[in-house]
Amino acid sequence: MVKINNKGFELVISSDIIKTSGFLWQMDFNLSYNKNEVIELYEGQPITSGMIRIEEGRDMDSWYTRIWHGVNPGNGDPLWEKVVENTDGTETIELTNDYSQATLQFTGQKRTPDYVGGVINKFSYKGITLSANIGFVTGVYLYNGNRELFDSDGSYPTFNNMNLADGWSRWEKPGDIATHPKPMMGGNHDAHKQSSRYLEDASYLRLRNVNLSYQLPKSLISKVKLSAATVFLTADNLYTFTNWSGMDPETAVQDYYNSGLYPVDKKYLIGIKVDF
Repeated sequence: MVKINNKGFELVISSDIIKTSGFLWQMDFNLSYNKNEVIELYEGQPITSGMIRIEEGRDMDSWYTRIWHGVNPGNGDPLWEKVVENTDGTETIELTNDYSQATLQFTGQKRTPDYVGGVINKFSYKGITLSANIGFVTGVYLYNGNRELFDSDGSYPTFNNMNLADGWSRWEKPGDIATHPKPMMGGNHDAHKQSSRYLEDASYLRLRNVNLSYQLPKSLISKVKLSAATVFLTADNLYTFTNWSGMDPETAVQDYYNSGLYPVDKKYLIGIKVDF
């Protein structure tokens, strides 16, 4: 038995920003927010499933794993947090290069977004219409499981290593401040195993659709016995702004662990719509 308290809101705004005899600018905006809290579990016992732990007082989609603490600049070893309980009941955070000694704990991140929204702008002028649809998701962290194989510091030499993303760096010599440990055949102290190392911010802003159309004048189409005709050009999923290192943050949001869903297509279409 799990009791959950959900709180949130949904906001929708539609407005004519500019409206004159020849020009129209319309805008639609939507935003939703949701926050949940587990308020009761059977006998108060937490439920752990993989890297997710359901516990009273927390978001039910909270990540629970070993916390990655980067790379030792002295020798290139990976580091994780180890929580040590003191005799006075307090806790001290130490660092360890031993994966088995690292402490399983909440990372402070969750796999469901805080905000989901979008903006549609539409401009019309003398038969020409231009519209743009932008969608966004914020506050979501997902586990990029593909990196266990393709960003494993030598643990799987039969797999090609992925290129380091902007801002990433590989340890090479003592004193290097790097994001990635020293590469070693067979791996470096299990650095590739599940931890917050591969938890990534999967927030994104995507240009979902751009549409440009022109409604042909009636003086022209009446000659071919048409009541209306519109020429259009449309493009879907033109660009995505994100820090996610995987293929597509949107499909990753659906998958949680990014196990390989096909990314959203980029499409272009040109055509004409006629009414008789």
